[in-house]
Amino acid sequence: MKKSLLVIAMASAIGISSSVYAQNCTCPEQTNTITVSANAVKEVTPDTVEINIEVQTEDAKSMQKAMTDNNEISQKILTGLKSAIKPEDGDYIKTSDFRADSLYKYNGNKRSFDKYMVTNNVIVHTKSIENLPAVIEKAISLGATGISNLNFSVSNYDKYRDELLTLAIQKAGKQAQTAAAAANVTIKGVKDIAIVNNDNIYSRTRYTAVNLKACGSADAAVPEAATPSIEPGIIKIQAGVNMTYSIK
Repeated sequence: MKKSLLVIAMASAIGISSSVYAQNCTCPEQTNTITVSANAVKEVTPDTVEINIEVQTEDAKSMQKAMTDNNEISQKILTGLKSAIKPEDGDYIKTSDFRADSLYKYNGNKRSFDKYMVTNNVIVHTKSIENLPAVIEKAISLGATGISNLNFSVSNYDKYRDELLTLAIQKAGKQAQTAAAAANVTIKGVKDIAIVNNDNIYSRTRYTAVNLKACGSADAAVPEAATPSIEPGIIKIQAGVNMTYSIK
């Protein structure tokens, strides 16, 4: 008799526990989804350019002399190029790097002093792309020893990116509707959006001037045909999305 009562009590306890669990269970409702990807691309003509102009001077006896020479040449270049830019349009010239080094030469394990070298790098940032060949030629004629890192860009990139992102989302929506119709289901709404790679894809044109130091002298004559022919090319801007839609 006692055994029977015990079994009944255990069964009642299990029944109650199961009932409570069923009432408190918050199991997630399964949601069916469809995921699509879309991309939008636009080719844009660049309207801004940056170029690095290097001035390098050397002296075998005095660091001060190398720095003085460098400062004189750099100031000539800065003054000479001011007329080629338009600050009112956001153009500017700035120093990007300055170095003063003591150089040594080696003979086996022996090190001996060679010379002092001072390097000043100036960046010219301008929207007057049409003046770029003249800027390069002028800088070299005033004593620049190197031209590098020619970089074209689009000033209103954010505007284009936002337009392309909107277009990519619209394209994704159309793809989802087409897929849902083919599968005989209905789209309930957007469940998730992932933006994919909104970076510029640059089509760069690079130009490196003759290194006058390598030719033997900073005062080496610049050839008459030194004016470069530069084509800015095209910049591609893109925006992509992965979108997940809930369906029923």
